[in-house]
Amino acid sequence: MGLFSCNAESAIATCGSYELLTKKTRKAAAGKRPGEITKFNFTDLDTATNGFSPENLLGQGSYGSVYKARIHRINLIAAVKKTKRNLDSTAADNEVEILSRIYHPCLVNLLGFGLDPGRRKLIVVEYMPHGSLYELLHGSSKPPGWVKRVRFAVQIALAVHFLHSSNPPIIHRDIKSSNVLIDAGFHCRVSDFGLALRGHVEDVKVRSTPPAGTLGYLDPGYLAPGDLSPKSDVFSFGILLLEIITGRKAIDFDYSPSSVIDWAVPAIKSDDFEAICDPRIGLPEDSEYLRRMAVLAAKCVRSTAEKRPGMAEALECLKSVYKGIKQKTQMCGSLRRRVGEGSRACKYEPLDDSVDVVRSTRRNGKVSSAASVEPTDDMIGDRVGRSKSMGTAGGIKLVPADNSYGQVNERRVGLNMRMTKSRSMGIMQSKRLVNSNGAVVRSRTWARNLEESKLLIEFR
Repeated sequence: MGLFSCNAESAIATCGSYELLTKKTRKAAAGKRPGEITKFNFTDLDTATNGFSPENLLGQGSYGSVYKARIHRINLIAAVKKTKRNLDSTAADNEVEILSRIYHPCLVNLLGFGLDPGRRKLIVVEYMPHGSLYELLHGSSKPPGWVKRVRFAVQIALAVHFLHSSNPPIIHRDIKSSNVLIDAGFHCRVSDFGLALRGHVEDVKVRSTPPAGTLGYLDPGYLAPGDLSPKSDVFSFGILLLEIITGRKAIDFDYSPSSVIDWAVPAIKSDDFEAICDPRIGLPEDSEYLRRMAVLAAKCVRSTAEKRPGMAEALECLKSVYKGIKQKTQMCGSLRRRVGEGSRACKYEPLDDSVDVVRSTRRNGKVSSAASVEPTDDMIGDRVGRSKSMGTAGGIKLVPADNSYGQVNERRVGLNMRMTKSRSMGIMQSKRLVNSNGAVVRSRTWARNLEESKLLIEFR
């Protein structure tokens, strides 16, 4: 577990906002730090955190605690990481050493550092108020929808691809949902570089560092220092992608099998993509996007590192999925809005035992009447004809009743009316049927709304 890695109940909060930048803008932003790394004096940080008070505590991990800091002198809100006294500063030194050399909009970037009276490093990073992706996926009452989930996956892939493309490359070694933090713009940032290694895999430091990571995300092929490669991060990213798709934790003993990979990958191989979809949000508008994400995740968690895709390939796949699912969702949403605006619903009120269609106000004095029918106990009336004038309602059809109409109530009437501003329409009142000849008229009990459009009367 990396420096200040957060458990299930807590997270480091960091800030900033990040949109899916264009390729040109992203290249310009990546690697260019907007300011110099600041060395803070302890007095400023102690004052900013109210003496590292519990009220300012943001989260705790195995390496220490994180506090919210308001540094009024430079008008800055930040997060300050403080190591435990009984631990050495190796992880903190490693994080400062790596983060001081890189900058990216999809990372939780270093702002500065300080030293406490015991000469332990205090790491100052960006602050954001929305916690971790772990909390959002597993602890939120409103889980994110598909567009946000795919966008999160793209932003995480951007960050990991940036690390692997650096010179020399950086292997994070602890990619997981609790190390992905949500900024003020509700965009993902990769954090916690306490376990990260900077250098080529053949470098002495990389080859001599013991394996490390988090259970459930750790590459099973990473058993010795020489086994480490960027594909180890790809495996962890694949687990995180399954977590985003399914809404299940990497390891969850409430389920059998407890490992998300042991449960999800067989379903993916069987093309049962609906089975692994997070039931809280259901399938996306087009299940093809779910299939492509799931297949990518299955490729990333292959047991053989050489068979896994690189982060560049994973990123391009996810960007394509994001573009498609966003357009599809926007198109469907626009269609729903148009349908909703095209017809206003008026509240349905149950009618009396019979209805009467009153004479039209037109001079010709047309009256709407219905042809007489003799329904039996197993018949339900279907639609009558439509007319711009009230006229005679003819062509009533009787069809066998089935369960799709719901319960049939004797001696009840339901009218499904769509009304226009036709000048030939009269007024309808609940009295009796003209020329009903004693027919029993029945209603479908699920009818609740009447829409204002063309006139349509149904005898049920």
